[in-house]
Amino acid sequence: MDLHPFTLQRASRWGTAGGVAAVFIWSMTAPIVASVDGVHPFLYVALGDGVGALVFLALWVARRHNPLPELKRVPIWLYLLGIFGIGGHNLTWVAALQQAPPLEATLIIYTWPLLVVILTTLSLGRRFRWFHALAGALGLSGIVALLVGKGLAAGAFHLMPGHGWAAISAVSWAVFSAMAARYPATSSNFLGVVFLASSVINGAVWLFALGAPPAPGVSLAVIAFASIFFALAYAMWDFGMKKGDAQLIGVVSFLTPVLTAVYLVALGKAELTLYLVLALLLVVSGIGIAKYGEQLTVRPRPSETKSR
Repeated sequence: MDLHPFTLQRASRWGTAGGVAAVFIWSMTAPIVASVDGVHPFLYVALGDGVGALVFLALWVARRHNPLPELKRVPIWLYLLGIFGIGGHNLTWVAALQQAPPLEATLIIYTWPLLVVILTTLSLGRRFRWFHALAGALGLSGIVALLVGKGLAAGAFHLMPGHGWAAISAVSWAVFSAMAARYPATSSNFLGVVFLASSVINGAVWLFALGAPPAPGVSLAVIAFASIFFALAYAMWDFGMKKGDAQLIGVVSFLTPVLTAVYLVALGKAELTLYLVLALLLVVSGIGIAKYGEQLTVRPRPSETKSR
């Protein structure tokens, strides 16, 4: 399998659309998963990633595709990175929300879109331009505005273990995304193996190290159902990082919590506030600058260049 880094390959519209679709799926399923209670993080990830592995198996069977030849060509380090990026991100995400104030943990976790923009820019050997920085700053400002509107108070901040888990969650996912963008030749099928390995590892910890603490059956059913869509979203995201505009997708990712809030308003479970409108405007502005920043850059005219 060719693992040469991404250099001259043009970003496809389908790839970018796949990454954006993942953002929309995650934003829709987040309110469902947020209702889950009483499930240990290791069991949460074991069940969710196990369902993800079954989704890939179902896709292989439906397409009558044998992925083994290409899976054998994927290097071990990439599988390990996938387990760290997906399994580690999910595990630390749940742990962060359980061991720190949810709003504070969410703010730290959602620095990952900014990290994706930065790390994909570096991993692809591109220049980090002014519009990348401005787009990321606007996106992050939108998240801050959203959380301030929900009651986040900076003056009441106290460092807790959950804050550390939140930081690891953000970094692990950003690193995995940057490597997916750098090595586009790897098929997304390897995610099926990553899901299976992560499920086995986290399930073993929950069963043997923790003594299998019980969880409500309703919560487990919700996790299993939502994980079907999560798995598909991971595949779309990986495809988007490999074949699409990874930097633009990273900026669009700031929409995830904002769209979640919009869905809750549409369902009548939350109120439309000025903070939500401001967050949406900031994030959309960031996306626009990321998309058209190159065109906004003033280039010197040929005559000016020759005269220097």
